[in-house]
Amino acid sequence: MKIRFLLLLAAAAPLAAFADCREDTADEAAAQVRAAFETWNQAVIAKDLDKTMAIFSPSIRFQFQGSPDFGYARLQTIYSQSFGRENGPEWQPLVENLIASPTMVTLFNEWKLMPAGGGKPLAEYRGVDVFQLEADCQWRVTASLNYADRSVLAMSPAHHSPGPAEANAAKEQPLVAFRATQPRDLDFVFGHH
Repeated sequence: MKIRFLLLLAAAAPLAAFADCREDTADEAAAQVRAAFETWNQAVIAKDLDKTMAIFSPSIRFQFQGSPDFGYARLQTIYSQSFGRENGPEWQPLVENLIASPTMVTLFNEWKLMPAGGGKPLAEYRGVDVFQLEADCQWRVTASLNYADRSVLAMSPAHHSPGPAEANAAKEQPLVAFRATQPRDLDFVFGHH
């Protein structure tokens, strides 16, 4: 009986911590996530690994079209290797859309790989990051979905303005789910050339 009680207390501890988080409106949640994303972007530019990884949940699932899914440890290794390279190209995000509720915020981004010396993008892809409020009352990315296949683009009706996303099928390729038979080289994703 004593062991069951201790197990129940241990299981309830994270729930109690989450219950202490302030209940925010969707607009407040959106503002907090935008600020967290900007802080993260500055950490990436400064090559600060600890601050870069602070935005990711330890339970994150990272997906990039054509590559096997991976988690926090692999993502940390990739950033560590990337930050060790001098004068490499850098990914620059453009937030296209944001959908928020008090407990979940979804950020839609367009990413461009820019050469260190400037110029035209070397590569582009789109991503969707799902933020959730965790037990310590911090917004973290719990899922990151990234794709380079341009046959399906999530766009707002006014193209890059806030609003509901819709599928735009005005592309040469058909609207189909795509999975490469060969895993994609993650150097493409993180700009290691």
